Amino acid sequence: MKRNRLSLLGLIAIGFAVLFNACEPEVIVVPPLVTVNPAEEDTVAPGEVVLYEIIVSSDTDLNSLIVEASTDGTIFATADTIFPASAQSAIINFPLTVPEDFEDGTIISISFKAENQGESTVVFRSVYVQKLAGAINSYTAIIMADLENPNGSSFFSLDNNELMTLGVARDNSEKVDLIYYYGNTNKATLCSPTDEDVKVFTDSHDFSIVDQLATKNATELAAIEMTNDDFDAISDDGPITASTPEESVTAVNQLAVGQVMYAKTVTGKQALIMVKDITGGQGTSEITIDVKIQL
Repeated sequence: MKRNRLSLLGLIAIGFAVLFNACEPEVIVVPPLVTVNPAEEDTVAPGEVVLYEIIVSSDTDLNSLIVEASTDGTIFATADTIFPASAQSAIINFPLTVPEDFEDGTIISISFKAENQGESTVVFRSVYVQKLAGAINSYTAIIMADLENPNGSSFFSLDNNELMTLGVARDNSEKVDLIYYYGNTNKATLCSPTDEDVKVFTDSHDFSIVDQLATKNATELAAIEMTNDDFDAISDDGPITASTPEESVTAVNQLAVGQVMYAKTVTGKQALIMVKDITGGQGTSEITIDVKIQL
């Protein structure tokens, strides 16, 4: 009888232990709360810095915060923070510098991942790269003479807004970006000193005129579609860089009044040129142009 009483007490004790364990509350870990400021997407220029403020809080101890900035899946900037023991809140600043070589239109994706004891939260932000428009110089009423016109200036420096006769160009050939000639077939033409067709023009001694230039700058040229009003409205280099052609040439032939062309000098400056007037023919022709060029 005593043995049965002990067995019964043992079963009651086991029952209480099972009941007690069953009543223990299940521990639920809540993911950390992450707030990132600024909350909106940003548009910035290469070289600029975007400063993010990350506010992290948790009901349990925080483990880490990992920030990654990437483009097309390639990570180019990271910042890892390991929190000290018992830390349940923090404010962290993350400065993101947009690389100088990032192209216009590049999209940067940034992830902010916070982890606590078992859970994580990820917040995303996007940055759109947009180059700032630059200042320009505007030159008007530049009159260039046909290469065979002995009384005019057929050579022009886009960088310096300088018209030159052959004698001056010969001594300053590194400045020459454009040459004007009027040919039987090509008619009114603006060309680079490296153009092949311009080599046929000779001086009174039957020497090639362009071959007298010690330096022949490889100016890039292209005819483009643009109205006169749009050209006149250009106040920064945005429309100039937007007109960059896929392919360039060394000469634009058969120019007409109102035509616009693109030019890029060996120094890297981009320009747009509009033909304002063309007079005369071979040996007597003159062309009047307006230029808008990057500073």
